[in-house]
Amino acid sequence: MVNKFIKLFVTIIMISSAFQVGAATEEQLNSIKRIGQLNGVALQCKFFQEARRMKLALVAALPKRRQLGQTFDDSTNESFLEFIKNKSECPEKQQFILKVDAAVADLNKAFTLP
Repeated sequence: MVNKFIKLFVTIIMISSAFQVGAATEEQLNSIKRIGQLNGVALQCKFFQEARRMKLALVAALPKRRQLGQTFDDSTNESFLEFIKNKSECPEKQQFILKVDAAVADLNKAFTLP
């Protein structure tokens, strides 16, 4: 009896883990990474309104899963450090806003259920 219970418990955990991870598609992960890249630039260039707008878009579009938030954080950090390393210059603000618009639209498209 205990053995059956353990097997059932392990099976339930495995199934729930599969649903939690939910294997984001490549398109979804790329859209999150793109928002993270832009967020790193926004933070470096003090485009705080755009950084706030991107975060709100993520909160609205993404399922609440640690993996997805971590993807965004990692991409933001990489972009921020790369900007410093390459001694990049800040883009013109209006052009940057257009890039953010496109990235948010892609994010929303990637996470819209068919």
